[in-house]
Amino acid sequence: MKMKKLLTAAAAASLALFALVGCGDKDAASSGSAGAKDYAQIIHDARTDEYNEAMMILSSDGEGALTAIDGPAADMTEDDIKAQADNFILPMLGLEAGDYEEFAASVSTMNVRSYGIAIVKPAEGKAADVQAALENYVTSQQLSMQNYLADQYEIAKAATVTTVPSGEVVLVCCEDSDTVLAAIEDALAA
Repeated sequence: MKMKKLLTAAAAASLALFALVGCGDKDAASSGSAGAKDYAQIIHDARTDEYNEAMMILSSDGEGALTAIDGPAADMTEDDIKAQADNFILPMLGLEAGDYEEFAASVSTMNVRSYGIAIVKPAEGKAADVQAALENYVTSQQLSMQNYLADQYEIAKAATVTTVPSGEVVLVCCEDSDTVLAAIEDALAA
């Protein structure tokens, strides 16, 4: 009889343990932004080490917090990052706060380089506006470089703005843009 109670207690403890483990896994999966994508990391992985060392990637999360990686980001304060976003990067891309849920972007703020990569998750009903804004950025780059720097004009002419199946609008305006775009599309599809 004592053995039967012991086995019953062990079985009950095992079931309780399995139930807790099962709940823990479910909670981890549901609370951990299932399906969330790190747009800044996707851009980082798609470009060369040279660009990662030189060009900052600015990103926002779903709550509007701004962060930055690569380039001079390590030396920047939160205020510096916000100033870059508000005064340079977002206006250059034609994006306003209500246009997107999240984004990551790396843009040259110098007029001597056609360079811009962005992944934007549009806010509900704003996909066409985001697409148009990024296409306007490309047109602006092409017009700026057309009679100024022939090599940069060729980069701007090869630029792409596309909406991927998962809904993000992607801008790629850089050297080897086809390879960079393919890497971003693969990462977003994963």
